[in-house]
Amino acid sequence: MTDKLFQWSTDLSVGIDEIDSQHRVLIDLLNQLFAAVVERKSDQIIGEILDGLLDYTRTHFALEERLMRDAGYGGPEFDAHLAQHHGFIARMEDIARKSMIENKSVTFELLNFLKHWLRDHITGTDRKYAAALRKAGYCTRQWEREARAVAASRERPWWKFWA
Repeated sequence: MTDKLFQWSTDLSVGIDEIDSQHRVLIDLLNQLFAAVVERKSDQIIGEILDGLLDYTRTHFALEERLMRDAGYGGPEFDAHLAQHHGFIARMEDIARKSMIENKSVTFELLNFLKHWLRDHITGTDRKYAAALRKAGYCTRQWEREARAVAASRERPWWKFWA
């Protein structure tokens, strides 16, 4: 397999095991997309990986948003966090649409955008709400239950899209 575009490190940890685990999955999916582009895989394979990345991102964001609401994390920081999520999903949907419908290829510029957006979002915005969740007394078991509930509520199983 090709070198990775993005490597997980402890510098990316938000201190919440389930969220860190999901961030690792997002990084893995991004690396799979990178490898598929570098190796000139078929448009169908790239589209499936991109679709899986988008679907898992929605699942992950839904968990974060539910946890923030439950912990009483609100106000302008919550609104800004939601705006970042909505903007990212809109950008990903546009990329997927162009890739599938308009037959536009996924570029290295786009991959670089995804890498930097994810890194900056984790180390900036996510760390703020993670501190609020810990302060609110959430325990790992609660987060894991929430993560399972959110994942179960998704119609399409995201785990089928990566090897």
